[in-house]
Amino acid sequence: MGLAKDLAPERADFLRRLANGTCSHGFIVEGPKGSGKRDFALWCASALLCESADKPCGLCRSCRKVLGGHHPDVHLYGEGEKAITVSEVRDLIRETGWIPTDGEKNVFILSNAQKMQASAQNALLKVFEEPPAGVVIFLLTDSRRGLLPTVRSRGQTVRLSPMEPEELKAKLKLMFPRVSPAELSAAVQFSGGSPGEAEAFLKRDAVMRREAAKEWFSLALEGDKYRLIGLLTASKHKRDTLLPLLDAFLLLLWDLLLEKSGGKPVLLSEEELERYGARATKRALAAMCDATVDARESLESNGNVTAVMTRLATGLWSAANERA
Repeated sequence: MGLAKDLAPERADFLRRLANGTCSHGFIVEGPKGSGKRDFALWCASALLCESADKPCGLCRSCRKVLGGHHPDVHLYGEGEKAITVSEVRDLIRETGWIPTDGEKNVFILSNAQKMQASAQNALLKVFEEPPAGVVIFLLTDSRRGLLPTVRSRGQTVRLSPMEPEELKAKLKLMFPRVSPAELSAAVQFSGGSPGEAEAFLKRDAVMRREAAKEWFSLALEGDKYRLIGLLTASKHKRDTLLPLLDAFLLLLWDLLLEKSGGKPVLLSEEELERYGARATKRALAAMCDATVDARESLESNGNVTAVMTRLATGLWSAANERA
């Protein structure tokens, strides 16, 4: 158990409980999106199923299976965006009666538990409160408020803490060795200590969306209305790719508004702040935000893509070039 002192508090506490026999059969793992809830639950599953004395070793056959995603005694539910249904809960209840195939425990990990309807949560309640021997259940949730009080009261809550900035930066440097120190710092600041959010910030598609957002903004400021319309209405743009692009553009606008309000921007370098900041007033930025939010809502309501993006381009150009 000497390893526990070098672990995050949540993991160290789990190992202590496992060692002294007070480990719960039901956990509610709470943390914002990207905070590592699934990784934590899988790490706990490794500890529960590990074949070594020093758990989890990460090297034994069982640990490798868990981390590889193919251990027969680790059951994952709610992996996508859809909520776990009553029917799936009934399947889960049947599986809790199975004898473990390859270990001494059956571990059930339910992602997005806060999305479950009340009927599904009620169906889960009894097995979450009194599961068969050897069953451990992890409910992963962005917020406990999305769970029924009866469910909340039956599990041990684990709240995942944000990583310290320097620890997160060191982790990101290993994962993204070619990324500049400035980008690493921006990812850490943007994420608020969430490893998942920081990783998403540095992925290639996110970087490309931010570059596209800057191009939109530059064209609006330069007063090139028709180039802006052409860029925003290009045939390559589809509804499902435009929505994250609009989100990236909103983040850029909010970053500039933050800077103009005396805050510390995240997405823009000093050079970019000097380039953009002097040419866009708070009034213009606010109007551009409004136009972008309207466009996003229209696309989500199945508005015509070309018409919506043409209207957005015109609105952005008008806001950026309005003279007081």
